[in-house]
Amino acid sequence: VPIIEESQYLGTLLHNLNAAARLEATAGLAHEDTIDLNRLVDRVVDRHRPVARRKEIALELALPERPVEIRGDLTLLEQALGNLVQNAIRYNRAGGHVAVVLRGVTDDWALDVIDDGPGVPEAERTRVLEPSFRGSEARTRHPHGMGLGLHIASDVADRHRLMLTLGETEGGGLTVTLRPGLDT
Repeated sequence: VPIIEESQYLGTLLHNLNAAARLEATAGLAHEDTIDLNRLVDRVVDRHRPVARRKEIALELALPERPVEIRGDLTLLEQALGNLVQNAIRYNRAGGHVAVVLRGVTDDWALDVIDDGPGVPEAERTRVLEPSFRGSEARTRHPHGMGLGLHIASDVADRHRLMLTLGETEGGGLTVTLRPGLDT
């Protein structure tokens, strides 16, 4: 395993363990600030470019012209989004593609992390959001993972009254969508 990818994985694992502990220790959000989602998404994607390049995966980003602002905990949102982007890269194959697309405006937006990797079978899509559950493809490709990434992303979404959905990418792969929930 290349050193850059392994060090990023270990760093993410430590951040995930820290996030899991924070989430378990508190109800709701510890911090709530106005966050420029465009800047956050750009920063997370930029941080994942070196690993994507080494794995020969095209990592694309699309942002709306106007900033999308949301209220929330910046650290938790950054961890959740980082988990989604890292998973899309980690479980993809050389020559694959990952697109991170933020669209809409402050009150009506959606963020898609789209990959053309192996995807997650429909029967496992709800379960991969549970703590420590790992899909069959994840266990095969990376047997040492802990199954925290999607669970943390789902928990962070819930605490921000956001909906996180997993769907099939047309032509194969996984599309994870994050959007405001019905009660926001």
